[in-house]
Amino acid sequence: MISPMVKYQFLAFHQDFDDFLGMLKDQGVVHIKQVKKDGDEEKANLKRLFASLKQTKSLFERLYPKIELETTIQFDDFDIGQIDEYLNDLIQIEKRIPRLEEEEFHIRFFGDYNPEMLKAIEEKGVYFHLYSVGLGKLEKIWEKEFALEVLFDAGRKTYFSILSSSTEAPKIKAQSEDFPTKSAGEISEELKNLKHQKQKILSGLVQYKFNIENYFAQEFLKIEDALQSKNAIDQSLNLAFGKVIMLQGWVPKENYEELEKVLDKNNIYFEKEKPTPKEAPPILLKNNAFSSWFEPIAKLFALPNYAEFDLTPFFAPFFLLFFGLCLGDGGYGLLMLIVLLVFKSKIPKEYNGIWKLAVALEFVAIFMGLLSGTFFGINLIESQIPILSSLKPIMLTADGLFNLSLVLGAIQIIFGLIIKSLNQKTQYGWQYAISPIGWILLLIGLGSGYFLGFTTILTAISWLGVSLIIIFSDPKGGIGIRIGKGLWDLYGITGFFGDLLSYIRLFALGLAGSILGFVVNDIALSILGSHPIIGPIFFVVMLIVGHGLNIFIASLGAFVHPMRLTFVEFYKNAGFEGGGEPYNPLKKLNSKMQNS
Repeated sequence: MISPMVKYQFLAFHQDFDDFLGMLKDQGVVHIKQVKKDGDEEKANLKRLFASLKQTKSLFERLYPKIELETTIQFDDFDIGQIDEYLNDLIQIEKRIPRLEEEEFHIRFFGDYNPEMLKAIEEKGVYFHLYSVGLGKLEKIWEKEFALEVLFDAGRKTYFSILSSSTEAPKIKAQSEDFPTKSAGEISEELKNLKHQKQKILSGLVQYKFNIENYFAQEFLKIEDALQSKNAIDQSLNLAFGKVIMLQGWVPKENYEELEKVLDKNNIYFEKEKPTPKEAPPILLKNNAFSSWFEPIAKLFALPNYAEFDLTPFFAPFFLLFFGLCLGDGGYGLLMLIVLLVFKSKIPKEYNGIWKLAVALEFVAIFMGLLSGTFFGINLIESQIPILSSLKPIMLTADGLFNLSLVLGAIQIIFGLIIKSLNQKTQYGWQYAISPIGWILLLIGLGSGYFLGFTTILTAISWLGVSLIIIFSDPKGGIGIRIGKGLWDLYGITGFFGDLLSYIRLFALGLAGSILGFVVNDIALSILGSHPIIGPIFFVVMLIVGHGLNIFIASLGAFVHPMRLTFVEFYKNAGFEGGGEPYNPLKKLNSKMQNS
């Protein structure tokens, strides 16, 4: 559900405004209302600084050495404020070293090479052009046409030079190369310096690791706090020739009493009122423990607007069932559940809700997999395991799973229309709730009539649905507008059939996973009997790799496709509009320094 909001208007003396903002941050419950466009250059600069710092932090995490250095160079004058320069220098060094090493490799073939002597010769009008070709691909005709000298073979290439009186190199089918610009001694010295500089920077990153991490944490907090204050100042209004400043905000209903005690204590004048839906208060979702697990999924699409229902608790049970059907294998669900339980202690506290969601999904997948009669690719319906004899009557064949998918789809579509009717009654009045009821009656009448035959009652229900759709298609319009719009709306019945067919994916994905699991087992069994020693080894490898890949693919599909059914079919039929702004109150930002 959406937490109710209270609208506040605060008045503060201009000299006390900073202290007032500090007080609001300490309370951490006031979401500033946006009354002006966000086009301030100072705020844009803060955002750019934040993005730059985030990029530097990512670069640090990527370049930070994962192994201990063989030798550590003390970096006493390491300046944490220049961390971005050190990191960029490290990148350039890592690019430069391989190039110099390649030059060093090639220059040793040139012998006592002096670049200055080559320049002196070119000043006399004689030019050397360097080429390379693959070994054995030097053409004899070149030696006749040009003053050609083979220099050396290096790796898979033959290097040669052509003496010419022109600065333009002869056009031959060979790779043009550049003569080294430095002597072997110069390259060796530069390499030595670069490697020393690289190791010094890496040593500094190791030596000041905790200080660097604290630096990032503190800088992020400074920028975020500056953005908070800047946004509050930008959204404030100056009254009484700038002597009084007004600020508007939203506060969750459950927090307003505590806030008002602090406001009264600090002699802050305020007014409060119940917001209207058109004012678009921010959205704070407050669901029970079970439904809150699914809030991250709901937020992937959009938050509801303040006037409508939060659909999270309504799609949660369906999502569980859909995931189990799509995974299609009880063994896979059991294995993933065991993995989740084993690694429970490794899960960060902030991801505890997601862990609980994953456990619930896999727990349901076990039972849905048993319902479909599949366990690690084994067909339980055809198995002769005695302990399963009592469960076989509840196991579904492929036809049963197909029908179950359509039934679940029909239930969710009808359920979505019920929510739409209640939602529109809440927002606009009872007349707007009638059209969705008409669709419910029409779909139930047509569906039941198709399977049971069109009795008088079912026919009457269907025509009653049509009448309600036409009459209440546009409650504000005249009779002509209502009939025209209603007839046009009736054309949308094809969309409902399309939505229903979309739920076949629940059956198809589960069946595909089961078949792939069966194929993995079949291939593994054929390998088992191929050789008395190697066979069992590759049998185990095939089972691990094959089922591992199948679990990955099936799990991905089992998450994505129920999400698609939720966001497209269910949200559409429930009349979801979305577009809500997330609740983001002013708050005091703290960061505990780490000990190095």
